Amino acid sequence: MEPGTLFHFFLIEGYLWDWLTAGAAIAVNLVVPAKALDPLSRYYETTDPTLSYPYRDSSVPTYVLYILVFALPAVVFAVTATIKSFKRRRESFVDWHHAALSIAEGFALTTGFKRWTNLVGRLRPNWLASLKLKDPAEVDDARLSYPSGHSAYMFFSMTVVSLYLLGKLEVMHRPSQPLFLKCILAVGPLALATFVAVSRIADYKHHPSDVNAGCFIGTLCGAFAYFLNYPSLFDSASAHPKRRGEAVQWGAGASRGSSASAAPLNAPLHHGVVGDVEAKGR
Repeated sequence: MEPGTLFHFFLIEGYLWDWLTAGAAIAVNLVVPAKALDPLSRYYETTDPTLSYPYRDSSVPTYVLYILVFALPAVVFAVTATIKSFKRRRESFVDWHHAALSIAEGFALTTGFKRWTNLVGRLRPNWLASLKLKDPAEVDDARLSYPSGHSAYMFFSMTVVSLYLLGKLEVMHRPSQPLFLKCILAVGPLALATFVAVSRIADYKHHPSDVNAGCFIGTLCGAFAYFLNYPSLFDSASAHPKRRGEAVQWGAGASRGSSASAAPLNAPLHHGVVGDVEAKGR
C-alpha cells in the first residue's frame, strides 16, 4: 500500500469515501424532494400581474446547462492539468481528480440547498400561462421558482473553474505580466454563469430574487468545495492540489532526511500539497 498506487490514493488517503458521500448526497437530493415530498401549495390571485407573464422556451435548455456545468469544466481541468504537469502524469492525474472532486462535492452541496429550498413552493412568473398548458409536469415545475436551479448550478461550477484558473495562474501571490489579462481570463467563466442566470429572468422562468438566491448558493457551495481540495489563492502552493493522510506523512519524512533514492514513490509532497512525482530510482 505504498503511496503512488491507486489503492492507496483512493482508500488510504480516503478519496473514495468523498466520492461515495458526494454520490449519496446527490442521489438523496435529486430523488427525495422531487418524488417523496411535494412543495407547499401557495395562495395566488388569477389577476396577479407578477404571475401573468407568457410562457417561453428556455434560452439555455436543461441539456445545454448540464454540458456547461459538467463537460466544460472537465475539458478545462484536463487541458490545464496536462499543460502544467506535461511530464508528470501522476501529478496531472491528482490535479484533475481534485478538480473533478470539487465539482462533485459542489454539486452535492448545491442540489441540497436548491432542491430542499424549492419545497417552499414559490410560483414562477409564468405560472398562469403554465396552468393553461394543462401539462402536469409543467405545472409541477412551475411551483419550483425559488431558488433558480440554472443560476445555482452555473455559479457553483463556474466558481470552481474560476478559482482553479486563478490558482493555476498564481495571480494572487506572484504578480506577473500581464496580470490583469490573466484575471479576466480566469473570471471569464463567471461571465458565462451570469449570462445563464440573467436569461432565466428574460425567459420569465424566475423572479430576480430567485436568480439572486441561486447565484449566492452556487458561489458559496462552489468556493467551499474548491477550498476543500486546494489551498488558498494567497498560498505559494496555490497551483497544486492538497493531499492528505499517509501521503503527507511520507512527504514529511522524506523532507526530514530521506535521500532521493530511498524516498517512496510519491514522496515529494509539501504540507499536504502534491509536488513533483518521480518514479523510485530515477
